[in-house]
Amino acid sequence: MVEKTKKGRDFCTNPKSWPNLPPQLISLIAIQPSLMKNITAFGGVTKSWRAATPSCRQPDGKPRMPHLVEINGSDINGYKKRPQHSHYIGVSFHEKYFRFYYKRRSYQYRDPWIYFKGHSHGQLVAMSGNLSECCLWEPAGKCTSYLPRWDCNIPFKFATLSSSPRDWEFPTKFTKLSSLPKPRYGCNVMVLTGICHPAFAFFRWGWDKVQNEWIVENCTLTEPYALNQRMQFTNAIGFEGKFYALSLQGSLAVIEDNDSCFQITAIGANRAMPSVVSRQFREYLLESNREILLVFLISRKSIDVVDDVEVFRLDISKLLWVKVESLGDMMLFVEDECCMGLSASKVGSKGNCIYFTHHRVKDWWVFDMETCCISQTSGPNIEFTKSLMWD
Repeated sequence: MVEKTKKGRDFCTNPKSWPNLPPQLISLIAIQPSLMKNITAFGGVTKSWRAATPSCRQPDGKPRMPHLVEINGSDINGYKKRPQHSHYIGVSFHEKYFRFYYKRRSYQYRDPWIYFKGHSHGQLVAMSGNLSECCLWEPAGKCTSYLPRWDCNIPFKFATLSSSPRDWEFPTKFTKLSSLPKPRYGCNVMVLTGICHPAFAFFRWGWDKVQNEWIVENCTLTEPYALNQRMQFTNAIGFEGKFYALSLQGSLAVIEDNDSCFQITAIGANRAMPSVVSRQFREYLLESNREILLVFLISRKSIDVVDDVEVFRLDISKLLWVKVESLGDMMLFVEDECCMGLSASKVGSKGNCIYFTHHRVKDWWVFDMETCCISQTSGPNIEFTKSLMWD
């Protein structure tokens, strides 16, 4: 069922369970809530190639390269949005007691924070039903921190954090101001709008100065991979106090907080795109083993079939995307609204694999990076041979 708000925005009243991961993994997260920090969510983007028109030529007279468009992403420039799906937390977190676990009731979608817009560093960025009130929400700890009200006239595409808010928390033993340790990183919240004006909105978390509204910034940089276009950012991840944002055309931008303002301080050395020919692809940014990874699910012919999977890691020093040939012990889960990395040896599963869904179906496929083969799992279940009780 689809309804319209007073402002004319479409949204769905049928809530979806989140995170959409295999049941065994949900059970593991319920017992080990700290694994929520491994989840990066709501940043998946589907892109398709479009040929340049014959009139579009480079300064040297050569034809322009094909450009990318976002699929199922709505007409952002016209502020038309696809239906908003409400969510509820589908994990019944456990509270640990002596020799047994007490199972707590899962959250219900009646909670006012029902529209999930991003998840990083264990924090959900969620919005209320009127799409103007938003907060940081830690589902496992039931902690909520309010963010400034959002202007509903500005698109809200996706949000992420530069680092964990807990980097700002100090032990109680520090009683004097002079003895307070300096935080390792700052913590900022960034919203991508998907347009150029404005392109971003920022909120400084944990700062001494009181900030009552979002800091809105435009993007005036020219897109190097498209003719006469400004950069439009569709995906981002926060890592060690900085933001790493990907544009629609695959440019990487590093965004830093320079006290007075947020600025793009560097541009990536190469284009974020699959190395093989494709009709369309889905891209996912996630952090695993202290590295930024970029996963591509590639469709060569039919948009309904994933034919190949590629993984790239970001060389931070060179801002260069480098293809990954092996994940070692790691296993990755990528889905339209949830990505997660996990050590395979700790759960008795096969490493060097990428599990994924297609168009939010319940079945999972697995790509073996050693054999480069794709196979379907037995329904939503994935075999974990070890106990879910970690050491």
